[in-house]
Amino acid sequence: MASLSAWLNKETLLGNIPLLAQLELTWRCHLSCEHCYLPSKRPSNELSTFEWRRVLDELSVLGCLSIVFTGGEPLLRNDLLELCKYASKKNFEIRIFSSGLGVKADLIKKMWPFNISKFEISFYGRPQIHDAITKVIGSQNASLAAARAIKKSGFRVKLKIPLMKRLINEIDYIIKLAEKEKFEYAFDPVLTITSDGNKANLKRRLSYTELKKALHKAKLDFACDKDVEDIDLSSPVCGAGRNTININPYGDVLPCLQLGVKIGNIRKQSLRDIWSKSRWLIDWRKKTMADLHACRGCKYLKFCSRCPGISLQEKGNIDEPYTLACMLAKNF
Repeated sequence: MASLSAWLNKETLLGNIPLLAQLELTWRCHLSCEHCYLPSKRPSNELSTFEWRRVLDELSVLGCLSIVFTGGEPLLRNDLLELCKYASKKNFEIRIFSSGLGVKADLIKKMWPFNISKFEISFYGRPQIHDAITKVIGSQNASLAAARAIKKSGFRVKLKIPLMKRLINEIDYIIKLAEKEKFEYAFDPVLTITSDGNKANLKRRLSYTELKKALHKAKLDFACDKDVEDIDLSSPVCGAGRNTININPYGDVLPCLQLGVKIGNIRKQSLRDIWSKSRWLIDWRKKTMADLHACRGCKYLKFCSRCPGISLQEKGNIDEPYTLACMLAKNF
């Protein structure tokens, strides 16, 4: 029997219901991480509290159940507490993506009544490595202290770690730390280029040999069961713009955080109109795995977790394969 989450994912995917919304409250941040995907130029005209409340109202009507408050650093928004309270009244499940910098005991205490299921903290290993990546001295100590304080308050905490060259020798340290502190943790082999096209991150990605070593150290297994069913070529390419949605600090609506196609702006249209009438979205939702001409005949397709957003970033074409996805599908 399929799990409830699998059933919900399928139903919302086929019904074009935005089950998950990622809301980038701000692109401002305490840190200057070398691998950050955000553009270097960041406008100042962020959505107001009123505008974000309206977004939450419209998401509720569209059937959304889960939201992520992210950034930049969402803790830099003075209205984060108010937005969490309002989202809770709308019965959203809430996650907060943060560096932890800016967390204060009184703020955590005030957040406890709301529907916050988890804080996810970006983390990069021992102090000298973490601080070199963030370019802020003392940031590792601050992030770790915040994670501990949040955990002590009763919230679930998850450390998020990108697998990149600087962090190959930090994996053991991070796992031991997470297990000792009873944090959840997740390593991500996908390191994307910036949303304005800077490709410096491609040099930070792991080679095949490095990735194999890193996955072994992280006790991760990307191998699929040999008996896994073949891909149904009539199935959607992914959930972007079908059961996920992203809204940036300036009201631009995107199919997801990764797929950077602006399909509208909530300052000019209602979210309902954007979601139901966007010409790009209407065409995108017709696309199936059979339309991936370069991939549909690949014997590794059933093992592949390719992202159309990364294809668009790196190849300029949503349908094109890219090196990392092919490497993971063929070797892991």
